[in-house]
Amino acid sequence: MSRIQEWAYDHGWPQALPDRLGQVMWVLAHEADLDADFLAIYHIDLREQEVDAPRYFALAHRLSAFQGVMAARVEEENDERPQSSSTPTRTQTAAPTGRGTSEATEVSLTQFRASFPGLVSVAQGG
Repeated sequence: MSRIQEWAYDHGWPQALPDRLGQVMWVLAHEADLDADFLAIYHIDLREQEVDAPRYFALAHRLSAFQGVMAARVEEENDERPQSSSTPTRTQTAAPTGRGTSEATEVSLTQFRASFPGLVSVAQGG
């Protein structure tokens, strides 16, 4: 076995490669949506500006944190997946101190922003 092969096996590349390939293929499958979000959120026109691959994938990975097309796509995919029984969807709180219920429901950031526009803002870097 060559030194490169040893290094790759020692660092877990054979196990990590399918996951990483899936991430890259997902990004490439949503290229037009990413292009729209890059322009709207980062103010980067990918047709006019060149972005190196590490920066492109790092920025693309973070787009779901902003309110845009990719956040909607991620939410759609999450809604289509069956909920795991080990992942709680509701949280029990302490006994009520007044009127109302003691149950709290978890919502995504996108849903929260839609319900309470202007309450949460996101700083955009230049």
